[in-house]
Amino acid sequence: MKIAVTGKGGSGKTTISACLAKIFAAGGLRVLAVDADPSLNLAAIFGHEDITPLSGMKSILEERARLENGLVRMNPLVTDLIDRYSIEIHGSHGNLRLLASGTVVKAGSGCLCPENAVLRSLLSELVLKRDEVVIIDMEAGLEPMSRGTIRNIDAILAITEPIYSSISVTKRLLKFADELNIRNSYIIGNKIQSVNESNYLSRNLNSNIFHEIPYLEEIRQTPMADDLEVSSKFYNSIEELSGKLMRNLPGNSNKN
Repeated sequence: MKIAVTGKGGSGKTTISACLAKIFAAGGLRVLAVDADPSLNLAAIFGHEDITPLSGMKSILEERARLENGLVRMNPLVTDLIDRYSIEIHGSHGNLRLLASGTVVKAGSGCLCPENAVLRSLLSELVLKRDEVVIIDMEAGLEPMSRGTIRNIDAILAITEPIYSSISVTKRLLKFADELNIRNSYIIGNKIQSVNESNYLSRNLNSNIFHEIPYLEEIRQTPMADDLEVSSKFYNSIEELSGKLMRNLPGNSNKN
């Protein structure tokens, strides 16, 4: 089961990614949580805010992707990098690991450069070849979808707040997903305070909302993954979401 969590910046995608990863791991699944956002907020939530992402390991990127003639190897070896640089999350009994991949942050992110070659190969390895649950906290906004790097993902979760700017981003995310032939694109309504807000989302997106998460002030003020259970309403809502995903997606037999 491979899930990409997307959405406008500030929509709550990182908090939801972290809690989903913890819940799947607590249920006995082996989980790899991937921080593919240059801000590295997912790593920070798990207590590793000082981690260096793979995208910042220049010598390794050059070694894997740069050819002797100066050209770039299109499909560099990355399999060993995942196990070498992922970190076991404390208290997960070995079921949850964190990998900070980062992303290409310089202009022209579609360039033929070692960073792009390694990260594209890494995402392909994560999505097509790994046998654990993979949850990818994507870079905020539309750029990751426009690159097409998650074409073979099992599902996209489009985290959407009941405000116009968030809805606008989600509409374009869903359009990209459709163009990439990603079959499972789920709208997750986050920070919902009323039926009116729920209806506003459905009406403006012209679609059913796969799952709704209530607005909770205590979650907005929660800095660490270990504290995400401070609100039973939030935790129960993400548990319900995890159950829906288990019932709807393939690859759910990865038990220890």
